[in-house]
Amino acid sequence: MRRWEDRKPTVRQIYALAAVLCERTGEEFPWTREAASELIERLRLETGHPAPRLEDTPPRPPRSGRRRRFDERMASSVAAELARELL
Repeated sequence: MRRWEDRKPTVRQIYALAAVLCERTGEEFPWTREAASELIERLRLETGHPAPRLEDTPPRPPRSGRRRRFDERMASSVAAELARELL
């Protein structure tokens, strides 16, 4: 069980933090994905961030669907076994 203090910040908290940091640094808060990407890229270059730019990285392989929970896998195997017995 995770302690209350170990929980990640909420999306609302992240937005509030970003807005305050933009205000503190004199940056306009980016209200679109494109504006956010441009601001992030510019700030990363200005601070000398070592990671490559997004367009310089290979595309991620497609995800293979969502992971099924144990209950779903178990139900599928039970259903398959039942179908075999009925044949």
